[in-house]
Amino acid sequence: MNKETKDGVVAEKTAVYQHANKQVAIICNHQRSVSKNHSTQISKLNEKIDELQAVLKELKIDLDRARKEKPPLKRSSDGKNKRNLNPEAIGKKIAQTSAKIEKMQRDIHTKEDLKTVALGTSKINYLDPRITVSWCKRHEVPIEKIYTKTLLEKFAWAMDVDPDFRF
Repeated sequence: MNKETKDGVVAEKTAVYQHANKQVAIICNHQRSVSKNHSTQISKLNEKIDELQAVLKELKIDLDRARKEKPPLKRSSDGKNKRNLNPEAIGKKIAQTSAKIEKMQRDIHTKEDLKTVALGTSKINYLDPRITVSWCKRHEVPIEKIYTKTLLEKFAWAMDVDPDFRF
């Protein structure tokens, strides 16, 4: 797990942890059935991604027009005229929208990857919480991203472990 953990955002590091937890769950045969609303969740996320990609396309057009010092081409979705923004502000919006799209795509991938595996069982019963806590400290991931409030209380004894703990 340490070799797979890259320097990146917390969501990527959490995905690495979940992947390792998935491997443990597969070894222990912790299976679950796919939830009834799984396909609905995935389709909603795909719709949101499509909407954001349309917004991204509009922003790129607006950026080109702003660089040529022309007003925005269309009206916004609520019918009002778009504000004239400088290229830097539009660039920031493009970066934010791209980050949202990447996050949603990562969420879809994670949901698809983990739809038939019960991670909770292996996390509670098979993974030593000291290893998880030390990994979180070493990679600067908030422990709340891994454990629920109830599990934090259950594993309070493991929270004081050093970041370089090895089992």
